Amino acid sequence: MLQRYAVVKVSVKTRFTCIRCGRCCSNGPNVSLTAHDICRMSKHLGVNWRELRGRYILAVVSDAYATPVLRGLEEGVCAFLKYDGGKPQCIIYEARPLRCFLYPFIPASPGRSSEMYLDTYCQGVGLGGEVEPEWSILRQYNEELKYMYGRMHFLVFHDGLEPLEALERVIDEACSQG
Repeated sequence: MLQRYAVVKVSVKTRFTCIRCGRCCSNGPNVSLTAHDICRMSKHLGVNWRELRGRYILAVVSDAYATPVLRGLEEGVCAFLKYDGGKPQCIIYEARPLRCFLYPFIPASPGRSSEMYLDTYCQGVGLGGEVEPEWSILRQYNEELKYMYGRMHFLVFHDGLEPLEALERVIDEACSQG
């Protein structure tokens, strides 16, 4: 039986090519976002990030933290996935979240920048040439996560903000950075 996730370490290559099947955008989506992801998406769409709330992104609150995630439509299809002539197309492909950019490679712990998981259920795994994950994108993702959760932690535990207030403040700050 094929194990769903394989560990991939730095300098290890795997055969992969994206076949543009849209399956990765139709299984969840369960994609957590960074504050900077939200800023990149809103800039790409030419709207204030607040216009994305509810329609494209949701916040999951667990105790003292709020985690922004892509909104899924019925049957787990990403709200940004559209079909053009029967072919799946991401309407924010150029500004897609870093986790989407990395797929089929999935970040492990933010403290481990030298390994990722490979989703072997992705239909493009085993096809095409050998590739290595985008380690620089993983480092950027981990830094953005550390910034977002570190800043939210301070705002909740030091300044006494509610988790959603803290998340909104962090997104505002990230978007004002450019």
